[in-house]
Amino acid sequence: MLMAFQSVILLVILRRTMDLAAAGIFTIANANANLFLTVGKFGMKNFQVSDVKKQFGFAEYRCSRWISSAAMIAVSCVYVLIASIKNGYSAEKSMIIIWMCLYKVVDAIEDVYYGEYQQKNRLDVGAKALTLRMVATVLIFAAVVIITRNLLVSMIISTVATALLAFILIWTTAREFEDTRQRSPEMKRVMQLMWLCLPLFLGAFLAFYIGNAPKYSIDAILSDELQACYGFISMPVFVIGLLNNFIFNPLIYRMSCLWNENKIGSFIKRTLIQTIIVCIITAVCVGAAYICGIPILSWLYNTDLSAYKNELLVMLLGGGFLGLSGLLNIIITIMRRQPALLIGYVVTAALALAFSNTVVRRYGVMGAAAFYTVIMLVLCVIFAVIFIIGIVKKKGEKECSSTV
Repeated sequence: MLMAFQSVILLVILRRTMDLAAAGIFTIANANANLFLTVGKFGMKNFQVSDVKKQFGFAEYRCSRWISSAAMIAVSCVYVLIASIKNGYSAEKSMIIIWMCLYKVVDAIEDVYYGEYQQKNRLDVGAKALTLRMVATVLIFAAVVIITRNLLVSMIISTVATALLAFILIWTTAREFEDTRQRSPEMKRVMQLMWLCLPLFLGAFLAFYIGNAPKYSIDAILSDELQACYGFISMPVFVIGLLNNFIFNPLIYRMSCLWNENKIGSFIKRTLIQTIIVCIITAVCVGAAYICGIPILSWLYNTDLSAYKNELLVMLLGGGFLGLSGLLNIIITIMRRQPALLIGYVVTAALALAFSNTVVRRYGVMGAAAFYTVIMLVLCVIFAVIFIIGIVKKKGEKECSSTV
């Protein structure tokens, strides 16, 4: 819950202490930092946790994370340099984005340790440490923003504080796990590990870019104030995916068993039931937003958002497609057809790159909201096709096996 709502909490605090432009800068800085965080994590967490046969040691995982984190910093700096020239960033805005990226580097480095804990069936240790660090960081950020009324100073102090706290927590907890004391990785194996995780990284990177493409277009074409307003109305979108994950994640193991046992009918039935749940959650969220969404968001962010009611409803519809695409992503992974996911991500990323700026330039914030919904719909359609093909092939294999 903290991971899902941390940026919401920080944005609420920021909006009630500083102006709308500062909130807009924070919105695009957070979007960029989370995009580059996919470089730092390199899609490796689930691979690491599921490596129960110890194909790679912790030393290889840790070394690969240092390499990907260094790449994250380099990519962030190059992007900010290019964006500063292209979009006319002020020196302060550029530094805020860089420090936000450094803030997220801590998440990337910490993640590899907590992945090791989870593999040892001690996810609780990492969860407690992560919760403690995030609560402390939010409180520090809030205090510094209120005292200084300066976003850059707040980001610098919060980043240093969260890095120190992460170091202390890792140093304290890692001593319980013998494998974390491995010191000498084999670079050949490190490169092999990163090669195996490359498709997972590309999928995560493209998925995040697709979801935030409208924000990048607003940053290039519109103002920081409009960026803030778009950020406010887009926050509720992730509630749908969050609620769906709470319901679906406990079923992943059971569905994996159904697939491996060739119980295709039951597998399809559970997939359809979960799809209906996503639709119901989306309908409830859209209905609630229609009745009281704008007044609540306006109060929460201390900003009059009455002109953005239609945009909010369109964004929530897109949130439904986001939740559905996340569901299909997991289902297709269970079917072990995850390389095919890249097809959907590459196609939709290409569409976003080609048309996002044009739509936002012509239709403004409504264009950004509508374009987000359309590309999420396209992604769902592609994933649905991949799912159907996988089912058909599985049935064919089952019939051949029965015949033999």
